[in-house]
Amino acid sequence: MADDYLKFIANLDYYLEQELKIISVEEARHYFLWKADSGMKNVPIGVLDDVEIAFLHYKNSEVAKNTWNRRVQRVNRSNLIFKFSYMNQCTKEDLDAFIKMQLPGKKICFVKDAETAKKDKCLVYYKGFENDDQISNDTYYWDRYFDVVKFINQGIVEQRV
Repeated sequence: MADDYLKFIANLDYYLEQELKIISVEEARHYFLWKADSGMKNVPIGVLDDVEIAFLHYKNSEVAKNTWNRRVQRVNRSNLIFKFSYMNQCTKEDLDAFIKMQLPGKKICFVKDAETAKKDKCLVYYKGFENDDQISNDTYYWDRYFDVVKFINQGIVEQRV
């Protein structure tokens, strides 16, 4: 969820050093949001101190934990990209907090309206969700809206029209 993600990236080294504990969805702080979603009923929830991570693509807690531990070892702290979106209960305050964060890497954030995208150079207008509360899925067409190669190579977010 947005609040946990912001906490996680604000103190990345600390959280990456924590041992991942697995809890059930019912024990999760955000259970009230997930209880109606049948796809979330068996999703492992990882806990790093006070941050929860939903392992959406892993139905098995052992696989989720092993994958997490393997990926933590591969984090290249000298080449980080922080991606955020106006989703997962993100608020305007969360968005403002992300914009203000001084992070050790490149930042990009998808927002649901063109006006908001003008607030900062890291924001990209993700079309199709203007009338929704949140961007419900930012994984299908994200590369339509900005020059990915320019962002990765130069750290410049260039909105495509």
